[in-house]
Amino acid sequence: MFQTFAYVLIFIVMPVAIIGGYIAALSAAKREAEHEDPTADEGIGSARRMFIYVLALVGIIFAAVGVAMIISGAIDAVIGDTLLLEQRRGLAVALSFTVVGAPAWLLFMLLAQRSIQSHEVERRSQARRLYFNVARSVALGMLVWNGVEALRQLLRVTPVEGGAWGALVAWGAVWLIHQRLLRAEPAPTYMTALIDRLALYFGAVLGLLLTVSGAVSLLTAPLSEAFNRAFGGSLLAGDAWSRDLRDAIPMLIVGVVVWATHWMLQLQRADRLTTLWRVYVFLCAALLGVSFAIVSAATVLYSTLEWFLGVPSLQTPAAHFSDVPSAVSAFLVGVAVWSYHRAVLTEAGDAHERSGPERVYRYVLSAAGLLTAAIGVASLISIACDMIAGTPDFVQPADWWRNGVLSGVTLLVVGVPVWVRYWRDTQHTLAAGIEERGAPSRRIYVFGTVGVAIFALLVSLTVVLYQVFQAVLGLELSRTMLRDMDWALGTALTAAAVAYYHFLVLREDQAAMPEVGATPVKRARQVVLVAPGNAALLVGDLERIEGVRVRAWRRADDDSAALSPERRDALLQAVATADADRLLAIVARGDFELVPYIDDVR
Repeated sequence: MFQTFAYVLIFIVMPVAIIGGYIAALSAAKREAEHEDPTADEGIGSARRMFIYVLALVGIIFAAVGVAMIISGAIDAVIGDTLLLEQRRGLAVALSFTVVGAPAWLLFMLLAQRSIQSHEVERRSQARRLYFNVARSVALGMLVWNGVEALRQLLRVTPVEGGAWGALVAWGAVWLIHQRLLRAEPAPTYMTALIDRLALYFGAVLGLLLTVSGAVSLLTAPLSEAFNRAFGGSLLAGDAWSRDLRDAIPMLIVGVVVWATHWMLQLQRADRLTTLWRVYVFLCAALLGVSFAIVSAATVLYSTLEWFLGVPSLQTPAAHFSDVPSAVSAFLVGVAVWSYHRAVLTEAGDAHERSGPERVYRYVLSAAGLLTAAIGVASLISIACDMIAGTPDFVQPADWWRNGVLSGVTLLVVGVPVWVRYWRDTQHTLAAGIEERGAPSRRIYVFGTVGVAIFALLVSLTVVLYQVFQAVLGLELSRTMLRDMDWALGTALTAAAVAYYHFLVLREDQAAMPEVGATPVKRARQVVLVAPGNAALLVGDLERIEGVRVRAWRRADDDSAALSPERRDALLQAVATADADRLLAIVARGDFELVPYIDDVR
């Protein structure tokens, strides 16, 4: 059961939350990009541009596959593990991919370079930047996959084959080529820089996932050996658990290298406190750590309760608690991941700020805790209905209810604290006013919870009424009717309580928002920011002032440094206290000028 919740939380809830966070980041980036200096030059056109770069990507993939097969075939031929007929077939396929892919890539890259010479605006093309980063990310994924396999071969976990080594050489060349092309062309616009950052975050997430998997496997091997020795289970052979260690070490090494290269060396400080940075910290790292810790703790708790109070399906402690070592490993790794990224937030000065990604993180955990607790309550009501109905002994043993009760209690013990912890925290932030109550993440959570609860209530009520009407029309009213509608009745009662509470929260939010909005303390104001370089952070600070909307323009005649922290605070204070509804903020040479204006264009 708890593995199912782990899969749902990690593979469904987390990806949805991450995608939502990145959509928010892209929306913010789009607003910023709309204010970049427009150009009348359309370049070669979107259709032709996509045609060139998509086919260039296909060509480089074909070429890399072909070269990888040629190298791996040569290695296998030297080792002598393949037949002559297989070598011929493999070489034919490899040459086909290479002969088709390499010239195609060269041709379309030549066309792309010629388009730059005739249209300088092509350097600002998002399609060009996307091609470079997609090719680099695909190459990184292949390097990670084959790097793990190559290290396993070196550690003699798997037999030596040429496939991994050929792929490392071919895809390593692809990565290096596109890395050099990217460095030769610094990102000229906000959106192209954003695409570069997204590729870096892809590497950071990939490295983190591989690091976590390797760390869990690395801890599980010795813990399982110690567990079997302590409980007298079937001991692993001396080489067996060392083999598990050697199998986990490559994942950990490759994961740490990729994660550290992308996150610690490039993103942790250089990109900190941006929206993408917060999306990674909260929705990729912290949520992953919390998920591992909660699910593994629930697994250990239920196994313990089932052994001492329930009816265990396995009769020996070694067999019954066989999942405990992996659960303990996942718990320790999850706590470590959460603690590290919490320390990163504290060091960055973001421990108490409520950003959009943090709101999503807290509401996702609130929803997960609420769902877990609701299922626990519904299961307990269902068991109570079966007990009242008097389930026949020939259907269930006398103590049939024990494991069900323990499962429901475990879900409550895990779900209620999580929901209370994060829901109370979100409720305490309502002093922020309309911004918190009107936050999209809060409205999605409240409306979504009410909607899902009402849907579950309608479905379960339909089942309950069907059972009641069937019994009434058949003159078969009895306590056994409860057994037929046990889960439906439990779901209906639980969903009704959840829907009623969150409906009150929804009414409270709707009642409070007009009152806050009606107070004429702040009014809608438009700020046009003219600043050198990338002013994304300054735009974000200005937009956090209530009622302020910002349009940003980048100066083409000034490459001076950004405002100092003191002058930035002075600009924010000046905008916050200005009386005009239209303000022009001009930043130059480390200082600013704030000019009120009137938009009287007819």
